[in-house]
Amino acid sequence: MKTEGAISLVVALLLAGCNDPREHAATPHEEPVRVGPARVTLAPEAVPNAAIEVIVAGLGQSGPRLAVPAVIEGDPAQLAHVGARVPGRVVALRQAVGATVRTGDILVEIDAVELHQVSTEFLTSVARDRQAQGALDRARALAAEHLGATQDLQRAEADAAAARASMLEAEEHLHFLGLREADITAIRAHTSHGGTHSAVRSPIDGTVSSLGVSLGQVVTGSEEVALVSRTTRVWCAVQVYERDLPDVSVGARVSFRPQGQGAEADRTGTLVALSNVLDPESRTAEGRFAIDNPDGRLRPGMSGRAWIDLPLDRTALWLPVEAVQTLDRRTVVFVETAPRTYEERPVRVGDERGGRVPVRAGVRDGERVVVRGALTLRGELERAQMQEAD
Repeated sequence: MKTEGAISLVVALLLAGCNDPREHAATPHEEPVRVGPARVTLAPEAVPNAAIEVIVAGLGQSGPRLAVPAVIEGDPAQLAHVGARVPGRVVALRQAVGATVRTGDILVEIDAVELHQVSTEFLTSVARDRQAQGALDRARALAAEHLGATQDLQRAEADAAAARASMLEAEEHLHFLGLREADITAIRAHTSHGGTHSAVRSPIDGTVSSLGVSLGQVVTGSEEVALVSRTTRVWCAVQVYERDLPDVSVGARVSFRPQGQGAEADRTGTLVALSNVLDPESRTAEGRFAIDNPDGRLRPGMSGRAWIDLPLDRTALWLPVEAVQTLDRRTVVFVETAPRTYEERPVRVGDERGGRVPVRAGVRDGERVVVRGALTLRGELERAQMQEAD
């Protein structure tokens, strides 16, 4: 009996040793198991430096966009290159650079030999017209009394018509040289002949952007005297590379951002033209869209970047590439769950297009997703994990 008791005691001790909890204690080198998603909460003073930008994710919103170089150009309908028209000498500059002018305002006055010649021709034609009209009146009177031949009346009518046509032609020539009705009336009355100058007038309302002549300068008639522009509406020319042309079409939404400025300066429009001819050197096709510019901040010649909206998959949530980060070999984004608190969210994404990626799973429609500053949040999360590991 003593022997059986001893055996039972040994068996009990062995069983107790197998159930010792110390056999299953974690070794110091094992990583702690994460429970639930990781979160980052920024201190109030850290928020400005983090530059976090959040958007509300929506299906079919903020799709892929193609970034292309762009330049602002003047609208040809609102840009006037004003020429001298006639040879002569510049005797007056009536406007200065930056002046606001109306249609018909005089920009430059030119002492032109042609004007003196045309004025003389006009006065001669006026005299001939008066003479022809007088002869016609007399021929009509004689014909009415049956004292004159019908042939004489017909000849008088032809002479009067020719004289009137000659006078109207000379008058039209004076208008071409920049004279108005009041100026022509003064010439007709012999009060300004020889003292009138050819006037170069503005053809549109706008601002004098440049003056190409100076006082006393002799012009040949082909020079540009002034540039008058109106920039309430401008054109944006974009260059689309050959490889991207299949995805770009007329009617696409386009936005332009001037060089060195932020998103607040973006101007939007609709692509209205896309060239069907490629530039042989740059291998690009030029596209154009109009931009309303009531504040005048966009100036012809200004460069920047434009973004053309591409066709998108409306079943996916599209996010900028920088919103998607890689953490512990997982693809994640950060979702704002509370003020200054951001939750790591594993996602499944598609191929990048135009700087954006489609999120196929992991984010729900209507959630607030970080699109700027995600790299900062990833750094904060990695730093916190390193501290936990230590």
